[in-house]
Amino acid sequence: MGDVSHELKTPIFNVHGYVSTLLDGGLEDENINRKYLERADKSINRLISIVQDLESISKLESGELEIKKENFILFQLINEVAEIHEMRASQKQIKIQLIQPEIPYMVYADRTRIQDVFNNLIVNSIIYGKVNGKTTVQIYDMDKEY
Repeated sequence: MGDVSHELKTPIFNVHGYVSTLLDGGLEDENINRKYLERADKSINRLISIVQDLESISKLESGELEIKKENFILFQLINEVAEIHEMRASQKQIKIQLIQPEIPYMVYADRTRIQDVFNNLIVNSIIYGKVNGKTTVQIYDMDKEY
């Protein structure tokens, strides 16, 4: 619970600070208002993500979360996720670079849950990444020595 509390506090305090600054006169300053609203939006998106994660954990612990395993090629899924977020990344001039593996890794897992993981990773790399930055996604077999 301590970790959850900490994870929630940061974006809540951020939003509170941004809104307070805007209400204290920052709203009239064009150099501040848009930037602070964008930052508040990022923090709210982070809160939404945390709440969704908590909901999934709760469902998993209670046995309500249904896991539907299937075979799929992992890189194809990652490519689909990257395409979904390509426009958002380009707005921040962030390049999403996918490094195709030498072999197509077929996995047996819940495709939707794995997609959620990659969605979170790529979205976070965009939200918290630097303008003109790059997100590189690469898969490899951990059992092989590199």
